[in-house]
Amino acid sequence: GAENKPFEDFTLISTMSKGPTTLPTSPVAYAFPHIQWDPLGSLRLTAQETALLRMAETNPIDYTLADSRDASMYARVLLKLLAEASAAGAGSGEVSKIVEPYSDEQAMQALDVDPLGVVTHYALNKLFEIISTLSTGESGVTVGAVFYVGKDGILVDQWKALLRILNKGGKGDAYTQKGASLCLALILLTSCPSQRAKLPTADKDGQPIKPRPISYASAVEPLEALTAWIVSQLKNATGTAVGLCIPALTALMGAQETRLLFCSSGGVKYLARKLRIGSKGVAKADPKKKMGQASVQQLYELTFCLWSLTYELNPHYRVRQDFAKDGLSVAALVDLVSIAPREKVVRVALASLRNLATCTAEESSPPSGANASKFDGQHYLSEMIASGLMKAIDHLKDRQFTDPDIIEDVDVLHKLLVENYKDMSRWEVYKNEVESGRLKWGSTHTEAFFKENGRMMEGPDGDFHLVKVLIALLSSRDEDVAAIACHDIGEFVRHYPNGRQIVKRLGAKELVMPLIEHQNVELQRHALQCVSKIMVQNWEYVK
Repeated sequence: GAENKPFEDFTLISTMSKGPTTLPTSPVAYAFPHIQWDPLGSLRLTAQETALLRMAETNPIDYTLADSRDASMYARVLLKLLAEASAAGAGSGEVSKIVEPYSDEQAMQALDVDPLGVVTHYALNKLFEIISTLSTGESGVTVGAVFYVGKDGILVDQWKALLRILNKGGKGDAYTQKGASLCLALILLTSCPSQRAKLPTADKDGQPIKPRPISYASAVEPLEALTAWIVSQLKNATGTAVGLCIPALTALMGAQETRLLFCSSGGVKYLARKLRIGSKGVAKADPKKKMGQASVQQLYELTFCLWSLTYELNPHYRVRQDFAKDGLSVAALVDLVSIAPREKVVRVALASLRNLATCTAEESSPPSGANASKFDGQHYLSEMIASGLMKAIDHLKDRQFTDPDIIEDVDVLHKLLVENYKDMSRWEVYKNEVESGRLKWGSTHTEAFFKENGRMMEGPDGDFHLVKVLIALLSSRDEDVAAIACHDIGEFVRHYPNGRQIVKRLGAKELVMPLIEHQNVELQRHALQCVSKIMVQNWEYVK
């Protein structure tokens, strides 16, 4: 199979480059320099802490961060600001309700009515600035040195202030939730052993840097909490609200430990589900209107995350199993390639499909004794054929893409699909299509096909599994799918001995009856024919 590009090339994309892992400007940023610390008694700042905040305001950030002790003290004061402001009721005031950009005047007004809200934005903004500056590695002081303390390098306890902001849920505003989750993700990533291996071994003058100890163990529980929050956002947030967790999620895709943690928390399923909903929204949008920039960007970022996870397919059986659940991931990616909202979305979706199509079970086979599928490339290729990728790839071949990655992925996938399709019998093609739930009119939905294959509908266990699936598809919101299901059930009844009794017993009649009055004329016609075939003993005679 084609060689997968190594994941390392891509971690650069997801680190600090201009990408989804940057924090937007706070709507009240204009008011930051005007914060008066002394009157804000509820923050319980000591004189030394206030002095430190003032000093950091007047000096360039590099100066404050040049010494790891100063940097660590400064970071902890900022975390304290978050904790105290939150305890004193920040996050439910004026600032947390801001949706639109603010004018300078409005920002100053916000400082008057909701100073703690402004302080929360200020602290997150500075915290992110510290992390970004230290991540460049120029000062010789690392993120690890600032947030992991003592001889064992234990995570500072104040990290909880960031989690508290996330657990406020709907009450926190977008900027604080985005900022707190991203800062927390970047702080915790530093402790991952895979990331530590990439740290520079010498400073800018060529002097060797002795790596400080960092306790990954002290970050595991916080990582689990952050991952649980991200997964619950993917699961529950609607529309653009899901965007709150994307910067943190993208950051966590940078390390193997956190990718696996996300997978073991059920992340793949929720990510795929979000992508399917997202691409449906695109498909329904008026084709004349260009898709909103925000929604395309969001689709791109979510697809980027799913693609990052495909690099764990070969070494981890469990991840392959997750990608195979309900065929959701493949269906979501095929949708994206079919509607092709923008070239960059198509590029990552194709790269993901290619990794799925070429993955192997050599490095990690199913647990012994399990009568389990290997879930290798062959498995995903069958899913891709059932989801209609061949047609989408043919369309893409006609489009003149300039991106060499896209051209290569299209060719590789095309070749693999064609080879795999040749080996599949018509029955396998039909079975995969029905199981995927994505029925399309074609040569398998014909009298000739059922004459030949009607007996196969029993299934290997004699439980008529496919008939049950077709009956479930009668309730599909997609009217074409429901019409094809009516047609196939009717043909099964005609070409399987006692098929009539079987479908009656499985409850098909009750579901088809109401479709006779459906406003879609095609569906109505197929439903009527299906009911007639179920009711009438000798269909040939009527015809």
